[in-house]
Amino acid sequence: MLTRINIFKIIKDHFGTLRNLNSTKNRISWQDAILFLVLPILISMVLVYKDLTFEKQLGNLIAAISIFGGFLFNLLAIIYSQFDKIEIDANKEDNDLKKKFVKEIHINISFCIVTSIIIVITLLLSTIDIPDFKYDWLIEKFIIGINYFLMTLFLLTLTMILNRVYILLKKESEK
Repeated sequence: MLTRINIFKIIKDHFGTLRNLNSTKNRISWQDAILFLVLPILISMVLVYKDLTFEKQLGNLIAAISIFGGFLFNLLAIIYSQFDKIEIDANKEDNDLKKKFVKEIHINISFCIVTSIIIVITLLLSTIDIPDFKYDWLIEKFIIGINYFLMTLFLLTLTMILNRVYILLKKESEK
């Protein structure tokens, strides 16, 4: 029943794209682990510690993340059309690398769409007021920290997608 909405494969595949291609070991690159996990955690911890909130910009954040999510769906269609072009050029030597690159971009875009959906949900969760609960401030700080983490991860992944699509389209236009 839940297999139709299971997003864990997308998340797992996304972190699989952070593997070092030049290494014989099939591990996530430690530089990418720092960039995509440690840095967002540190940024969110500092922002929560400094007690910075986004209450006044909540509507704008939801709108911006939703717009990016919509644009990412369109980008999936562009990537799909690039994959068809690579299939046509099956006799080229760098065909396998291009296919892998396009598949990874597809995975990264899918992850970014999932992240944008989760961000919108957690932003809406941050508006819920829990009456008469002793530790409501702790839950509030936790949700705000999750929001900062996800927004930082979203921006980093979006930047990675932009860079990868730029490289792919530049190589295709140089033919």
